[in-house]
Amino acid sequence: MSVGAICRVGSLKDIASFQKHLQDLNLHIPCDPEIVTGSQSPLRWELKRGPFKIGNRIAVQPMEGWDATPDGAPSDLTVRRWRRFGSSGGKLIWGGEAVAVSHEGRANPNQLLASSRTQQRLAHLLAVLKDAHILKTGTDDGMLVGLQLTHSGRYCRPNEHTRAEPRILYRHPWWTSA
Repeated sequence: MSVGAICRVGSLKDIASFQKHLQDLNLHIPCDPEIVTGSQSPLRWELKRGPFKIGNRIAVQPMEGWDATPDGAPSDLTVRRWRRFGSSGGKLIWGGEAVAVSHEGRANPNQLLASSRTQQRLAHLLAVLKDAHILKTGTDDGMLVGLQLTHSGRYCRPNEHTRAEPRILYRHPWWTSA
């Protein structure tokens, strides 16, 4: 491979190939000579920052959900996904998926919605996640769960996938004259 060539990291099948690629790019990034697995893996190490202590370095990142009910409550598929997040063993669950703060702000008609109507069902999602995590790991100590709250602004499609319904609070003259 030529210096500076674009390389899919996944195509590098061993550590020596990865280290050679770094050398070709003149990058100095520390790289262990072998992959440490099991209880010795750095992914299993605790992480402490300020008042937060996370039991390991495995995280579930938020994504966009497309399978909530039309009123924004979790469906059976949503519950199944969150159960799997819990059984992953990850201690940082950054909200599993984006949750809209208002019906009008939903990115799609099947996005979760934080509202008084969905509060108990969202609480059930958290309970399912924690139960699955405890079943897998024996404890929820060091587990941190958060939600990514969203409003999709000009990209809102709260009622139909094919119809944008943004709420424009102010039309700036620069945009309206273009």
